[in-house]
Amino acid sequence: RAILEPKKSGDLYEILPNYLNRTNVDVIWRTTNWGEPPVHIKNYLKKEDLQKECKGADCNYDEVLLAGLKEQILASKKNKIFVVLHTSTSHGPTYSTKYPKQFETFKPVCNSVELGQCSHEELVNAYDNTIVYTDYILHSIIEDLQQLKDYRSSMIFISDHGESLGENNMYMHGLPLSIAPKVQYEIPFIVWVSDSTQLKPEKELTQYNVFHSVLNFLGIQSPIYDEKMNIYK
Repeated sequence: RAILEPKKSGDLYEILPNYLNRTNVDVIWRTTNWGEPPVHIKNYLKKEDLQKECKGADCNYDEVLLAGLKEQILASKKNKIFVVLHTSTSHGPTYSTKYPKQFETFKPVCNSVELGQCSHEELVNAYDNTIVYTDYILHSIIEDLQQLKDYRSSMIFISDHGESLGENNMYMHGLPLSIAPKVQYEIPFIVWVSDSTQLKPEKELTQYNVFHSVLNFLGIQSPIYDEKMNIYK
């Protein structure tokens, strides 16, 4: 099952981190967000835990998720490691508080929680600044992984939802799929690999692809693995 995928079903589902934890993978979960499924692992670190290992004003933002991460990976006794970094950068309504001021590329910005009181330009600018900051974090993750030269690694970035920014008087997200605008459910799916591993030329991917792709990359044999859902060649 995809991480945080809210599919309604009477069947019992097990989320990916818990499943990997049972298959002897070292699972590390770091979060600055909330609304997570029950995660049954040892290495579960919240923002306040990570801030103890971080120095500087930027530790109040999502880059705190990277504090001590390389060291934690290097200290692992297992040869397969799965890391989840659960960010809050682009979550509203207070977009302008989610990034350090040096990332405020677009101005003016909305500084109010009353989104309807802001202009569309101010809302878009504030949201786009969170994307600039997210881009920086992803770049930092890739740089860290490149320094771990003894590891074959991959980064997958995927959002759990998009966002409405006042179009047709709609804000944030959460509308039923039948009436939700595309900006609320069409999301980025970004993949980076450290070696020559190729990706399948898929035109459309979903959160469901994550589970099977991770199993493939980690070389985990499972009766529930579906090759059609794997993104790696």
